[in-house]
Amino acid sequence: MKRFYRYLIYKLYSWRLAKKDDDTPIATVILLITITHIFQFLILLSVIVKVFPKITIFDNLPKIYVGIFFIIFIIINYFVLYNKDRWQQYIEEFKNENEAERKRGWILVAAYLLGSVLLFFIMIPVLFGF
Repeated sequence: MKRFYRYLIYKLYSWRLAKKDDDTPIATVILLITITHIFQFLILLSVIVKVFPKITIFDNLPKIYVGIFFIIFIIINYFVLYNKDRWQQYIEEFKNENEAERKRGWILVAAYLLGSVLLFFIMIPVLFGF
């Protein structure tokens, strides 16, 4: 797995472990990453629909199928991403970062997560002229 993605999991997981009020740090991390992936998927889908307007596969798609797709997507992400031993290795790999690396890392992680969501909302009016 690429270093940034390992670092992303490390940052989110260690942040959730530090919060004593959260009983499910694994679920929180998986959901955050999955939501980010969904927004990235929607960006790609928006660009494809704009570039190839004849693609009408999604015009009359029932909402239940969309919901089922997202549930399956979350389950697949769980099985692909989560491995307790691997996540523990990520903690070991990055635990010795200094303060400057830690701050820079948080900026990169926040930019990735927020940027994925914001880019979607910026792309829609740009692509479709709202």
